[in-house]
Amino acid sequence: MSEKIKGLIWNVVLYTVSFCVGFVLFGMIENVFLAEAVLTAAATLVIYIVTCFVPDTSLYDPYWSVAPVAMIAAAMIKYSYFSVNAFILFGAVLIWAVRLTVNWAVTYKGLLHEDWRYRMYREKTGPFGFAFINLVGLQFVPTIVVYAGLVGAFFILQTGGFSPAILPGIAVMMLGVGLEFFSDRAIHRFLRENKVPGKTCDISLWKYSRHPNYLGEMTFWTGIFIAFLGVRPDIWYFGLGFLLIIALFIFVSIPLMEKHNMERRTDYAEYKSRTSALLILPNKR
Repeated sequence: MSEKIKGLIWNVVLYTVSFCVGFVLFGMIENVFLAEAVLTAAATLVIYIVTCFVPDTSLYDPYWSVAPVAMIAAAMIKYSYFSVNAFILFGAVLIWAVRLTVNWAVTYKGLLHEDWRYRMYREKTGPFGFAFINLVGLQFVPTIVVYAGLVGAFFILQTGGFSPAILPGIAVMMLGVGLEFFSDRAIHRFLRENKVPGKTCDISLWKYSRHPNYLGEMTFWTGIFIAFLGVRPDIWYFGLGFLLIIALFIFVSIPLMEKHNMERRTDYAEYKSRTSALLILPNKR
């Protein structure tokens, strides 16, 4: 059995256990927003505890795409949210989640192949410092951010019938999925065809944006907010959690990736000088 298969089995077992714990607690709470918060916190805590004994914080990586499907499905089943609105929203989130999770599985190398960002924090902070950073910054902050981005979705689930006003938001969500799909497809093709180390992917969407995959992710979560506005414009402020996701990418993920690419890619400075950091815009030269 390959290391990748072993790692995938580990992830399936871990996520099954973690969400089973979350679902048990979820079933004990009546308020949907509190119940979802407890569910996602409990599942994250189980994963964190495992990463304390198995030194691989990358075990948390699939959480971003797996958790929203589990949370929305749990709410639909427990509270009988079976409206057309609910099924349309769930379908859109499921498409996004499957695509993102499959992309993670394709690039996954196996247990203990920790992402470079986690290794960086582990090496800089030492065992005790990393235990805190791992708990708060690397796992619970993303969990909180994802929960905040889903608050608007929980309101959509509560609306009965079919509201055509959610469709523009659903369309934006699918636009985000499309941007991510073509971004990932292009970079996978580039890596297959290019064998020159240190060369930057500059084909397809990457020719015009240095982070089109991040743009797609931000577009998807913005779409949830737009769909929420379609059914509950009177409480628009409850859906602003998606801004935390955008802030996470703009102020953390993009600067960190930019620094990393500058250090390991010989042509990145030239590539950076002619491309947009995020938006898909014509080359500067």
